[in-house]
Amino acid sequence: MSKWIPAWRSVPIDYNYEVATFENITQNCLMINNLRGEQMRIRFNNLYSNSPIAIDYVTVSLSNRVTGRRSTRQTVTLDGEETIWLCANSQPYSDPVPMEITPEDDILVSMYFRRKTAFRSVCVTSAALSWQSTHLTGDFHETDALGYTFKSQLAPTLASDPYPNQFAAGICEVAVLTDDDVRLIAMFGDSITHMSYFSDSLLTELYRRFPGKCSVINGGISGNRIQKSHPCPQGFPGEGHQFGIAGKNRFLRDLYDGASPDVVLILEGVNDCIHSIVFGEPEIPTAQDIYEALAEVIGQAHGQGSKVWVCTIPPFGGFGEFWRPQAEVLRCRYNELIRSDSLAEGIVDLDAVLRDADDSHRMQAGMHLGDGVHPNWHGGVKMARVVLEKLFPLDGPGI
Repeated sequence: MSKWIPAWRSVPIDYNYEVATFENITQNCLMINNLRGEQMRIRFNNLYSNSPIAIDYVTVSLSNRVTGRRSTRQTVTLDGEETIWLCANSQPYSDPVPMEITPEDDILVSMYFRRKTAFRSVCVTSAALSWQSTHLTGDFHETDALGYTFKSQLAPTLASDPYPNQFAAGICEVAVLTDDDVRLIAMFGDSITHMSYFSDSLLTELYRRFPGKCSVINGGISGNRIQKSHPCPQGFPGEGHQFGIAGKNRFLRDLYDGASPDVVLILEGVNDCIHSIVFGEPEIPTAQDIYEALAEVIGQAHGQGSKVWVCTIPPFGGFGEFWRPQAEVLRCRYNELIRSDSLAEGIVDLDAVLRDADDSHRMQAGMHLGDGVHPNWHGGVKMARVVLEKLFPLDGPGI
């Protein structure tokens, strides 16, 4: 039976302020695809906004990774209309677009915003491997224009982020209607997941091994906590909303809206150990508090028929900040609870994979972005490798 499977999905972040403004801007997004089908659809995004927005044109085409051939652009409509009007706080799917898609065809979505348009929610990636975006001043939805518009002109806060990133406005999912037996794999967590060095490394190898048989989606939000919603630090842009509501409260919304994952990989708890200390909250959670929230999420996933694998939290100690010793005690105790866990289908011990041999409280040199917390490409590849060995061994039954 045919079913809609996301070829790409990213969680729209609630910034609680106008994070980006477009006027006479063409946005091009390229999404890596591993699905086969004869129809696709786009999910538009105007969440967390009190105002409607208009997208003057949306087109979609395919780019074959093997042959380099590009398909003819096709116009995307919503309720039969070429101009896409999105109501405030809405997230509608486009009309289906007939296209013969193979696992070799990546999906290029071009969107033209003529009117001045403010966004309070966008999707963001740091790795920019499974998807990437460019922005051009002018109407280029029917051409392959060269050049780009500086991000600092469109989204100053994102441009000033110390970690390089790309963003996409007005879109949060591309799905393919497929007859194939596809396994949907969802990754859930905080910045270590959201930044995508980990998820993109896993996605790349899975798509190489299993063309047309799986799709990987990223359910991470940087700064997210599994037990509590975002802190409200004074003077912080958007009062911290970009960190999201508690993971246990957003899990079903962000992973199960439109399709149900077969496998969920959970890596969350770093910020539960850190934020209450850093931001001076009156109550600091115990490791048991964090673990109980994790158990709640596992129960939600099982209730939807998904299998769950839980990751231990990699080390983040050793740089001298006041919060690290107390947070490190929480992390170690939380990991002990995870290792003793019998709730999930299995454990992936990323702590053991990434910790320094001479100091278990530090991440290995060369495996992080310089902050001791966030894995880089080398760390992401190492993390993905152990997940592949655990969940998808080469000598096993396959996907």
